Amino acid sequence: MSRRGAFVCCVALACIGAAVAQAQTAPAPAVSVVAFDATFRDWMKEHGVEKGVLVIGLQQRQVFERGYGGQDPKQRVLLASLSKAITGRCVAALVDGGRLRLDSKVGKVLAPFFRQHAEPADARIKDATVEQLLVHRGGFPTAPRDLMTPATVELLQTRKSPATATPAELLAATLTAPLASAPGDAFSYSNIGYLALGVMVATVTGESYEAYCGRQVLEWAGIKAPALDRTWRAFSSFGGWSLSGTEYVTFLEHDRLLDALRAGTRRTETVQDYDERRAQLMGVFLDPHRQHAATGAPAAWAQAWYGFGQFSATVGRESRVDWHTGSWGVAPDTIGMQAGQRQGGASWFVWYSPRPGKVATDALLERMTALGGKLVVKP
Repeated sequence: MSRRGAFVCCVALACIGAAVAQAQTAPAPAVSVVAFDATFRDWMKEHGVEKGVLVIGLQQRQVFERGYGGQDPKQRVLLASLSKAITGRCVAALVDGGRLRLDSKVGKVLAPFFRQHAEPADARIKDATVEQLLVHRGGFPTAPRDLMTPATVELLQTRKSPATATPAELLAATLTAPLASAPGDAFSYSNIGYLALGVMVATVTGESYEAYCGRQVLEWAGIKAPALDRTWRAFSSFGGWSLSGTEYVTFLEHDRLLDALRAGTRRTETVQDYDERRAQLMGVFLDPHRQHAATGAPAAWAQAWYGFGQFSATVGRESRVDWHTGSWGVAPDTIGMQAGQRQGGASWFVWYSPRPGKVATDALLERMTALGGKLVVKP
């Protein structure tokens, strides 16, 4: 593969953090899936984790699946913030199809929403762009406090619940509070930005977020009957999907949406034309530009950025890892999850309970990333 071809393929799959093989200056020693299993077991024991799930994918296929402590690896689980990658890919498809733009402003796209639900308390949010929402620069307070406005608490505890409130109702309740900063000024990891993106999807398509993104993203990846978690449906686009680990790795490893777009409205377009157009869209998220810089990565990774629902960092020699973590619950009933994909290597999904602290979960991410660049599975 030429250098240009490798770059174009990498760009085409950037919205889901898909791994594309790249030439390395020196081959890394190969490891087997046994190394992943042993690493996860040791980590669980080290941090008092009682239950877990580990799924590994490589080259568009699942190569390992196991449950620990009695956990069924095929059981669907709440994905929490891993849902953001699904939303990011869904938004990318709308941008690619010309139904949204990265510079589209909240005020214009959500004009029908504001007419129905009232104006936001802070008018500056109307100037936030789709791109700023994608990279957590919408100006919202940092999660999880971003959701805890008086109106949100009243909505979810008195009038409705996370199972019955609509995403639009939840967004309206969060926008009764002022922004923490002007849109674009600073990175602040927030659920509200991705909640707003989900409402944008529904506004632009005329369908529910669940129906449109489930069909265009997850069903195209081969996942049957994808659905939001019944208990947490209102959290939809920022934390509401429920999938098994195998299904999530399938989502990471396949980009059948790419084929759907190629066969869509622009049927006269060549593959080269498509890839160049895709490169223009996705290339903005391939490098850690200042406006995409993010905090929260392991300390050993000096520079990280955020794109279409995933963090990214450069590790090793010009190799990228894309990942996201999620968490849920109140001690002692806590769960955590993590999904990652090493460029040119493996993808993985882990679920664990109880959830240890960030130092522990960062250590797991670093260990999985190191293995992900070396995994080789014999045919």
